Amino acid sequence: MDVMAELLEAVSADVDARRIPGAVIAVTAQGSLIDLRAVGAIDPDGTHPMPDDAIFPIYSMTKVLTALATLTMVAENRIRLSDPVAEWLPYFANLRVEAAGALRPPSRPPVLEDLMRQTAGIGGGSHTSPNIKPYYDEADVRKYEHRPEPHTLDDTVRKLARQPLAADPGTVWEYGMAMDVLGRVLEVADHRPLDEIIARRVCRPLGLHNTGFHVRTADLDRVARPFPDAPATPNGLVTHQERPAWLSAGSGGYSTAADFAKLLCAIAPDHAGRLHIPVFGPITRELFVDQIGALAGSGPDYIPGSGYGFSYGLHVPSSHPAWAARNRHAHTVGWLGRAATSFVHDIPSGVGAVLMTQRYGKAVHHRDQVRSIVARHQASSWT
Repeated sequence: MDVMAELLEAVSADVDARRIPGAVIAVTAQGSLIDLRAVGAIDPDGTHPMPDDAIFPIYSMTKVLTALATLTMVAENRIRLSDPVAEWLPYFANLRVEAAGALRPPSRPPVLEDLMRQTAGIGGGSHTSPNIKPYYDEADVRKYEHRPEPHTLDDTVRKLARQPLAADPGTVWEYGMAMDVLGRVLEVADHRPLDEIIARRVCRPLGLHNTGFHVRTADLDRVARPFPDAPATPNGLVTHQERPAWLSAGSGGYSTAADFAKLLCAIAPDHAGRLHIPVFGPITRELFVDQIGALAGSGPDYIPGSGYGFSYGLHVPSSHPAWAARNRHAHTVGWLGRAATSFVHDIPSGVGAVLMTQRYGKAVHHRDQVRSIVARHQASSWT
């Protein structure tokens, strides 16, 4: 059984069991899109078949778009990953760390690289470290959701700057809203709103015509919707038809399976380190390098999983020997979104896959399913 057949079998079982209305799957190999299939329905009622160009909220898969835009600006010397956050956003100059019930200055200020690799100590979301969660709750700081939001990215980031850090920067992998802070830095450095930055620096060069922060009115019938009564599905979700007030660099994107397959082909180097689609040049190789080392496994919710480290928005094989030894099959890169979208590239074989569906509360389950299926197959299946 090949990759697509096995993925279709797994996803079809979820459709038949009414765990998801439908899904779109893309398979890549050696820098090319090999297969694209849709299964099930695009709507919860099951009245409209899922089209293979369906549009999905991708939540945290937005982070790789932000990371790529950031690396292009680093390559231009517009910003440096060693820049203190406060150099670009002065209201981050007086941060404090919560430690043993008291607030103190951090051992060093967070830098842009901390935002990229989730080591700034910034929380947000349901898995925020317990020592800072009361502060976030009281200030009503929460990750972006696809709901109507009156506040802007700048409003959100300013509120974040008033909250304590969970730990000294560079000491814990704290998966939170750090990418939103980075998105605001990009806006200040590039003198453009974030959606224009990512469109200009990532989507247009790669030809990602269905990726962005809102969906055109003419395309609304292509937006996939989850079962509204399924466990963990938020209330009040909307599809933004115009630029939202809060352009979330960490969670605000929409895309299609075909677009993310194209992105995956663009960033995945071959065995000789060459890029199949060299739009960005050597900068994308940084995405495949573990940037956290011994911090693997730390934090309240280590999403990359056993044997994996983290680069700039992607899980990668860990560079820490003890952690890597926990899973000898950890040889993929990729990431996931809250509503169970995911993309995975297997380094040894060059085979990749994108799964687009809508199921809340099971994102890691579906990512692991795709990761295990892709990792079992070899590129020779496609030659």
